[in-house]
Amino acid sequence: MRKTYKYTLLVIGILLVIFAFTDLQISNAIYNSNSSFGMIFEAIGEFPAAVIATFCTVSLMLTRNEEKSVKYNLRTGGYIILLLLFALMAAMLPVKYFNGPTVLIPIIATLYIVISYIIAKKYSSTNREELRNAAIVGVLTFVFVVITFNLVKMGWGRERYRHMIATGSFEGFSLWFIPQKLTTDNEFMSFPSGHSANAAIMIWITLIPTFITSLREKKNWFIGFSLLWILVVPISRIMVGAHFASDVTMGVTITLIIFAILESRYIKKEDIKCEENIGRVNT
Repeated sequence: MRKTYKYTLLVIGILLVIFAFTDLQISNAIYNSNSSFGMIFEAIGEFPAAVIATFCTVSLMLTRNEEKSVKYNLRTGGYIILLLLFALMAAMLPVKYFNGPTVLIPIIATLYIVISYIIAKKYSSTNREELRNAAIVGVLTFVFVVITFNLVKMGWGRERYRHMIATGSFEGFSLWFIPQKLTTDNEFMSFPSGHSANAAIMIWITLIPTFITSLREKKNWFIGFSLLWILVVPISRIMVGAHFASDVTMGVTITLIIFAILESRYIKKEDIKCEENIGRVNT
């Protein structure tokens, strides 16, 4: 797995070099503001990240030390705040993009929490340590990713392709590695792609077999689905003019780097080796 990350970063580096010269041409070729594909994945592309964060927060609550104390109660309050924030975010995103009724948001959020509790409760007793470690990786990945890409967006100030189309001018186009200005204007927050960064959090599902051991033989399916999601969502963002190819590539890169660091810190090497050996047997 470590070698896989190294090769992945090498490929990403090559792509970023290529996109420095082809960003505008790629967007010109595939831009379609009315793309159903683009609009669907705009709506559903990033909400799974908040669903993962919701499940991981519930898991952390269920796998804590049972000793009651002031610190325990304070942490409980913190967990509840995070849980509500993540669950509401996961419910709000699809409702917002599909123009659904607002009343659905608390209902869907509650459903996420209940389902997360049922699943986490089952494995908190049989694979407590593995579940907790995976949950730590999930929550920290989500938090660090959201903070990172938002800070970079505001500091980079890259104009979105769709804004250039709307104004009829491409004078504002810039190479991805050249910061432009500090901004809070969403139309100048193209780099990096937040949707793509959040979509890449789907890589977390490859940790599910570490605490649901019955799924270890299916790990390649989790890897395949996560990679497909990480590919499809960024393409959809380019199609609707929200981002350039380099924007989505960097968004994914931010997440993969953060995830890889956290995985190496919290997931036991023997678990990873076991899963890799099972994968080799199945192939």
